[in-house]
Amino acid sequence: MAEDIRRLKERIEALLEQPEDSPLQQELAEDRPEDIAEVFELLDDTERSRIIFALPPRAAAEVIALQDEADLGEVVEDLDDDKLTELVAELPPDDAADLVGELPEERVEEVLENVPDEQSAKIEELLTYDEESAGGIMTPDLIALPGDTTVGDSVTHVRAASPAEDLQQLYVIDEKMRLEGTVPLRLLVISPNETPLAYILDKDPITVQVDDDQEEVVRVFRKYDLPAVPVVDAAGVLKGRITADDIMDVAEEEAAEDLYRMAGTDLAEAETASPVRAAWIRLSWLLPCMLIMTVTATVIAVADQRMAGEVVGAILAFVPMVGAMSGNSGIQISTVIVRGLATGDLAGTHVGGAFQREGTIALVMAPVCGAFAALITAAVLPALQHFGIVDTGVRTGSVASAVGLGMTVAILIAGLLGILLPFLFRRLGVDPAIASGPIVTTVNDVISVATYLLLAIWIV
Repeated sequence: MAEDIRRLKERIEALLEQPEDSPLQQELAEDRPEDIAEVFELLDDTERSRIIFALPPRAAAEVIALQDEADLGEVVEDLDDDKLTELVAELPPDDAADLVGELPEERVEEVLENVPDEQSAKIEELLTYDEESAGGIMTPDLIALPGDTTVGDSVTHVRAASPAEDLQQLYVIDEKMRLEGTVPLRLLVISPNETPLAYILDKDPITVQVDDDQEEVVRVFRKYDLPAVPVVDAAGVLKGRITADDIMDVAEEEAAEDLYRMAGTDLAEAETASPVRAAWIRLSWLLPCMLIMTVTATVIAVADQRMAGEVVGAILAFVPMVGAMSGNSGIQISTVIVRGLATGDLAGTHVGGAFQREGTIALVMAPVCGAFAALITAAVLPALQHFGIVDTGVRTGSVASAVGLGMTVAILIAGLLGILLPFLFRRLGVDPAIASGPIVTTVNDVISVATYLLLAIWIV
């Protein structure tokens, strides 16, 4: 498949070099919009514009709908209001709202004024919801019928629906548009035509609230393995539906966001084409880490004053090992916890369950690593003394004890932070993935090194 896309890209680039658009239009007419969208991401702004204008409106709309947020914003900037209006009219309301959401407010009004009233009303309602809520990702396109509608009449409504609509079920509503239940399409096939929907509906369907966070919606889909889920407001009024293909995009976005946060940056970096903007996003995470590390420098300076001169070099030589091991163990634990929170696993959503499992693991790891660190120190220190790197008057046993105990306590502290911080951040409304980011990792390193040096002052 990758080879096919490469060849398609080469053909399109060759046709883009020609002044006439007709050969390009002929090539694009023979290709799938999904393949064109993949090539589209690899082209520059001028080439993208030519492709959009060379495609039929429906195909152009499909290609636009498949773009990620960063590329979508760039494409929108290069289109005039007439072309935007044409695309918005062809797109499903949820995709159209995403496209319109990239426009300045004044352009939104101009575009929506020229869109059919029904489509415009749907888009305007979707724009009122938070883009990361169930309302922001749902589509209002669905088939909602009263409970006394017969199966035969329901089939007529399904046949009249747009072929582009991904229908899995009908929604049964009362006179106030409140959801009463759902009817899978398969039941329409096997039920007699005169049967009312009220007789075959599922009266207890899984639903999500219109203001639920999209992460919660992802968890609902994963837990119940649904093809679609209805979206209701606080009064139970049916507002729209979310389909499995839409939630796959959301799940991918959430996973990418967590990875960016854990790497010490932000999803906004992927949504900007400016290297300067991307550099600033990364620096906003790294510069605070630099300031935090000054605490370590202060602790080292204090330890240098409090310990005998001949042992300072020996103790400081093992600071990187203690800091790195505690940091790595903390990241392991926090990553497992963050993953549990993201997937909704029972063990990952309760502090007690997390402590029972991850706390036990930390209690096993800490003394093992401490003992191993003491053995390494006892083996390495004489060699350092032999080559004159460390003063020969340093007692190997005391330093090995300090390193071993410091390693043990540092890993226990790292484990405690790795368990508690994701839950604390979630309680504060902050993405728990930050608990594995560089700032928290730096804080953990500072605490671990400080603990090790304080223990070393006491022991040696």
